[in-house]
Amino acid sequence: MPRTVAAGAAAPQRDRDARPVVMQLVLSLFPGGSERLTVEIVRRLAPSFRMVVCCLDEPGDWAADLDVPVTALGRRPGFHPSLGWRIASWARRMDVSVVHAHHYTPFVYGALAGLVAPRLRLVYTEHGRLSDEPPRVKRRLANSLLSRLPDRAFAVSADLRGHMMAEGFRGCPVEVLLNGVDVGTAPGRTERDAARRALGFDDRAFLVASVARLDPVKHLTAAVEALSIVRTTVPHARLVLVGDGPERQAIDAAAERFGVRDAVFVTGYRADVHQLLPAFDVYVNSSVSEGISLTILEAMAAALPVVATNVGGTPEVVAPGVTGDLVPARAPADLAAAVVRLAADAGLRRQMGAAGRARVEREFTIDRMVGDYARVYAGLGHA
Repeated sequence: MPRTVAAGAAAPQRDRDARPVVMQLVLSLFPGGSERLTVEIVRRLAPSFRMVVCCLDEPGDWAADLDVPVTALGRRPGFHPSLGWRIASWARRMDVSVVHAHHYTPFVYGALAGLVAPRLRLVYTEHGRLSDEPPRVKRRLANSLLSRLPDRAFAVSADLRGHMMAEGFRGCPVEVLLNGVDVGTAPGRTERDAARRALGFDDRAFLVASVARLDPVKHLTAAVEALSIVRTTVPHARLVLVGDGPERQAIDAAAERFGVRDAVFVTGYRADVHQLLPAFDVYVNSSVSEGISLTILEAMAAALPVVATNVGGTPEVVAPGVTGDLVPARAPADLAAAVVRLAADAGLRRQMGAAGRARVEREFTIDRMVGDYARVYAGLGHA
């Protein structure tokens, strides 16, 4: 069981251990993409570093899965500079030398902690944007100061790096460190049949799927509308959405509005996504903004062709005509047309799926990503 340590608790007694202590600073450990990466970093690097986790908000469901100290600060709405002092205080108690902040808000509070405790070394990774709106003046002004504080700063895609620079993040060089996933073994017919049985489908259905938190930035109502167009030529098409979130009611309403309520299936959060992916024929991503989508990478690792919106870091992952297709955001008709083309050509689906898996094996493995962060931590922790 994990040790959940209150923010004011004394640090546990330790034997002599020369490994640097690294704090992962996150909003929470509720299921999500960057949260999953944090869990992977903690688990895989625990032999080399003493890991602790600080959540600004609540611990989240995955906190119970970690056998490391976890604390949650219970942040209230609004800006609370005192959280910087609380992070620094807990870092001192836990003998932390490196703080790794994931996303912008944890970075801001991590930077404040660094001002209180100057010996802390700060790493900042930006994983994505919440919308496709242009940079805000307030953010640019804040970044003119804050960007001088981290020791290392990363974006998960070249596109995201460009947005960070446009938002005034110029004091510390922003490097690109690509996300990675556990590629696993290539699924076959046995895995496909088992996954379809688990979801309640036989082999007659043409399954289009997306795995995501049901959030406005994912714009999944566009996928629902696209399905209504697809079904005019592929009547056995079904849309499976794996995930949960605040857009659940909007998705249900869209399914009613477009007359596909009986063809849209929302599974809720599933911990067995890897086992479910082989069930599907095409993977879609309808986001209006993305960093590097872990679920796109996982779909490619499962040898699925991907149809995705041409936003954020997605063009750095999906090669049009090779591993899938890219379409404009907020364009359900284009999304539908790409799916229909793939529905008509099983050979093309297999070809694109194989190319996608090969690309993930070359460029987007979890071992490569974790190894990159290990080198960063080692360089700072012993500095």
